[in-house]
Amino acid sequence: MKHLKLLTILILPLLLTGCWGYNTSDDDLVFVEPVNYTPVTMTRQAMEASVELMAPTSVVKSGKIYIKDNLLFVNDVNRGFHIYKYNDPSNPVEIAFLQAAGATDLAMRGTTLYINQATDLLTLVYDNNTIYFIKRNINVFPQKTAPDGSLGNVSDNEIITDWVAQ
Repeated sequence: MKHLKLLTILILPLLLTGCWGYNTSDDDLVFVEPVNYTPVTMTRQAMEASVELMAPTSVVKSGKIYIKDNLLFVNDVNRGFHIYKYNDPSNPVEIAFLQAAGATDLAMRGTTLYINQATDLLTLVYDNNTIYFIKRNINVFPQKTAPDGSLGNVSDNEIITDWVAQ
């Protein structure tokens, strides 16, 4: 009985602290305006044709970074990958940009690159600053969702490659 009283004295105040903050007025509340997003779409044919090894370009929105042997890959979210020589980590030298609209991730095994390009999985070989296309698995991934979780309403031939805030 003595332990029950002691337990009640210790726990009851702790439980009642959860009620703090419920006596606020509407003036204290902060209303955040919802952000609407618009999908950036491409036809399947345009998306498939967008994969190209190009001259180096500036990074717009950096994402994940990958290092494989003496190469450094920096994802430019939904645009592709910047490729650097990484022989000297204090001075990486950009050698190319692998354009792939809608791409956000990459995995490597040897010289084989596996890239998620929006809804598709690409298999490419990168060798001596040249890209060789191996295979495209279509519709492996679902359509991209907006940052707020909303879905885009697109036709069967359209692929969402990015979202922009309105």
